[in-house]
Amino acid sequence: MEDSGDNEVKTPTETVELVRHMGTDKLTKRVRGEGGKFKKQKTTMPKTLDVTRLLRNLLLQSVAGPDGKMRKGDKTRIRAMFDNIFEIASMSPEQPVFDKFGNPIVDENGKAVTAKDAKIAMASVQAFKELMSRAYGMPSKSDEEMDALKTQGVKIVVIAPPNMMDKEVYEEKPKEKLVPAFIDAEIVTKS
Repeated sequence: MEDSGDNEVKTPTETVELVRHMGTDKLTKRVRGEGGKFKKQKTTMPKTLDVTRLLRNLLLQSVAGPDGKMRKGDKTRIRAMFDNIFEIASMSPEQPVFDKFGNPIVDENGKAVTAKDAKIAMASVQAFKELMSRAYGMPSKSDEEMDALKTQGVKIVVIAPPNMMDKEVYEEKPKEKLVPAFIDAEIVTKS
């Protein structure tokens, strides 16, 4: 009997190992290529739920105190942000505005800037909107908005042709070739 050569044993070019780290039940995957060298693994994007959970956990961490230490019961990051937005949203229009050092901000005339200024008022309104949408959710849409959302797909616009003063259609006539005036010569073409 002749051996056709189809029964050869092929060694795999890649091997996959699952490694359990001491103290945890988490398995990690390692891929080895030819010669036993580690190969770069394809990375995938993390799942949306994992990212959301991570960000929420980061926001729920305590803020370090002035001495740089975190204590149980201290303000969380999200509470500090909420308090900051609340402070901006509840700013009185008559109250002077202070810089980060506690000094009142003055304009070019030397007058103290108050919250009546447009930028500060807009920041206050935006902060209020953000607080309300976070605390109470988005306000429900009106009937007009709901109807607009239903018909928002495709719009057909018909444009009527304008009324022309001269409705007669003229044919284009071929223009004669222009010859430069500064040359005193004839143009001859070979055929």
